[in-house]
Amino acid sequence: MLNPILRIRANMVAMAVFAISFSLYIQPAVAQPVEANEPSPSQATPAMWRVTDADSEFTLLGTFHFLPPELQWRSTAFNDAFRHADVVYFEVDAEAPGAQATTVRIMMTQGFNPQGALLSDMLEPGDVRKLQDISKSLSLRFAALNPMRPWQAFLTLSVQLIVQQGFDPGSGVDSILLPEARTLGKEVRFFETLGQQLELFTGLEPKVEKALLVLTINDWDEEVAAFDRLFTAWRTGDADFIDEVMNTSMHKKVPEVFQRLIVERNKAWATEITRVMKEGGGNGFVAVGAGHLVGGDYSVPALLAAEGFEVSRYGLDAAAPAANDNAAPDDEDIGALLKALEDG
Repeated sequence: MLNPILRIRANMVAMAVFAISFSLYIQPAVAQPVEANEPSPSQATPAMWRVTDADSEFTLLGTFHFLPPELQWRSTAFNDAFRHADVVYFEVDAEAPGAQATTVRIMMTQGFNPQGALLSDMLEPGDVRKLQDISKSLSLRFAALNPMRPWQAFLTLSVQLIVQQGFDPGSGVDSILLPEARTLGKEVRFFETLGQQLELFTGLEPKVEKALLVLTINDWDEEVAAFDRLFTAWRTGDADFIDEVMNTSMHKKVPEVFQRLIVERNKAWATEITRVMKEGGGNGFVAVGAGHLVGGDYSVPALLAAEGFEVSRYGLDAAAPAANDNAAPDDEDIGALLKALEDG
């Protein structure tokens, strides 16, 4: 099994989209009203969509790649959709044979500056001092960060910040569902290979990756609040706010990154789902980062609707049942669910 550090790195592009989003969305903290039906902090009601045609049905779940281990995010609607799925799609198989070796090779060959160049030579002196202070606050050695390319340094800081807040990549929705799907004998597919994902990020223009690092350094004090707001949006199923944080800010500030990491990938994934559904029959389940399922005509649900499928949001449209009934299941409930899944 992949160790925790390499699990994070093997999910590099998913982490990159996640970290870039809340780094770009830096706003003054504003108290948000608590809605009467908002789930408690120990529960979540993540947004889901139902996609149907005459003889097939797919459920799309927007995931969060890091979660507190104690968080309850399953619901009856989720359990039903997952139970009936014949095939389950994820972004990438981070635990595939050779994943660890591929991750290490790419990180070592493309994650460090060539010819001994250092971040301290690229950045302004004030930014270097800030980076040193941030590294210390995260219990990271600046000497280890200094040789990194800006994209790897940026991501290392952002991921370490998330982990410090008590969020665990091993508790993320994707990390939990992948082994479950395999144990239950479902057909498991992936939209991308690990190499394809890492190439998306390692191919960023030098000026873009440097800008991301500088932005992160200069807005570091606001990073925690930005992450908290993003997590709350996912936990409460606030699709509009997720889109604002994860897509709108990226589109405005680094449109080339948005095109590369969101738009192009969404189109490829929607094309694959369309192909499978038009082949006819069966049920599917898709678990991908929440930012890919929200927004305008570039979102996966919108692209599928444009292909003629019936698309509805769980709990918001009459065609899909509510998804906010996820009180923590007891052991008997879990056992019954697993038995039902095993019995098909």
